[in-house]
This record gives sequence, C-alpha cells and structure tokens, in this order.
Amino acid sequence: MKNYFINCENEWGGTKAFHLEGLVFSKVFCKYFSQNFTTVFSDFTGLQPSSKVTLAGYKQRNEIPIYQPGIVSRLNLVLWIMPEYNDDISFCWRSKTGKIIKPTDENFDEEDLECWIEGLKPNEYWKQVATEKKDHPFKIGKIPFQLKVFGFGTDTILRIYLKDKIEFDSIKAKIGETIKEYNEISEKKFRNKGVVHNVKFDSEERVLTVVIDTGSAGIEIIKTTLKALNKFTSIEKVEVDI
Repeated sequence: MKNYFINCENEWGGTKAFHLEGLVFSKVFCKYFSQNFTTVFSDFTGLQPSSKVTLAGYKQRNEIPIYQPGIVSRLNLVLWIMPEYNDDISFCWRSKTGKIIKPTDENFDEEDLECWIEGLKPNEYWKQVATEKKDHPFKIGKIPFQLKVFGFGTDTILRIYLKDKIEFDSIKAKIGETIKEYNEISEKKFRNKGVVHNVKFDSEERVLTVVIDTGSAGIEIIKTTLKALNKFTSIEKVEVDI
C-alpha cells in the first residue's frame, strides 16, 4: 500500500484528522496539498512518507493558528517521526496573480500557484530515522516483567509471554479498557494526545499477540498500555516490535 503524508483518498488521513483544529480541506485542495507536500519534502530531504515519517494530525503547540491566509498562505503543521520526534514546519503557497486560494476552494488553477515548505531540517530527520534501536523512550520506571524493544511504528505489535494462559482474557480486557479510556480522555481534550484507531488480539500457546494501530496516539499509548500490565503476575516478558 502506498504511503502518504496526507491521504486525500481516505477521510481519516486526508480531512478528518484536522477538523478539530478548524482546518477543512476541499478534496481538490487536499489532493494538491498532498501531492505537492510529498514532492517538495522528498526533493528537499530525500525522505519518503512512511509509517515512521508522516504529518501529525494536530497544530503546532504554540499560539500560531494552523491556517494563516494571505498573499502568502500557510499551513502550520507538525512533522512526526516515530517514536517521539516532532518538528514545526509550514507548508506555504501563493498565487502568481495575487489571488488568495483557501484550503476549502474547489476551483483554482494549480499552474497559478507556487508552493514550498519552511523550517525543514534534513540532517535532523535522517538522525531520527537511523536504524539503531531506541529503547530509551520506553523507560517507564519499574515494571515486573522483562521488556525488549525491537522497533516502533504506526502498527505496533506487543508480544506478551506468560507463565500460563489463565490471565489471557483478563489481559485482553485490560488492554481494551486502557485504549478506550485513553481515547475518551483525549477526545474530551480535543485529541491533545491523539487517538488509537484499533487493536487486534491473537494467542498461541503462552504468547498473547496484540497489534495496535496507534493512529495519532503514537508512543504514548504503548507506554500507557505497558504500565497497565503491571498488575499481571503471570507476564514474564513483553516485546515491542513492528
């Protein structure tokens, strides 16, 4: 499946993610934004969109609005490189004829527009996507089981090794409750911590496999889930992987 920074063919990825910030795209502008953001970003940095490198679905954590119209219009966005790197960048465009083109516009001449991205730091981004393993984001204090981190992405797998199968159902229920509560709290605060898209379970012998589509919640939901597993004495080891 092709990866996008903004997927205009999918309501969640292309439009819905920014609605709570007051940013609404027409499908025409969203496609223009998606294609041109990908081209400019990739040409300048050498990086392609992936499950690791994407745009976070929230505005910059400052007083600047997410959309600033003008002769030069701007979308003030957040670049997200998993597991924990964020960077403020701005997608900018202007009309050669001086016309102000808004993200809600359906009809405009793309040939009349010039666009670019401000704030890019290619060297920093390449450090973040280096292949060495990064366990440090998962240092969450004392936990009663061994923790191994092999990788982290949008679809993250937890492999939970148990002494026996007695607590399988209880662990599954606890993880489901934890994710539901996380989403509800974040929704009440305008998704300030992102939301989890879904979770799936599978089991074999004494291993419970949990696949979490972390959505915009990112690393925080994995850390929250690991903490929620503290009370289960049957857990011997948890592996975090992609």
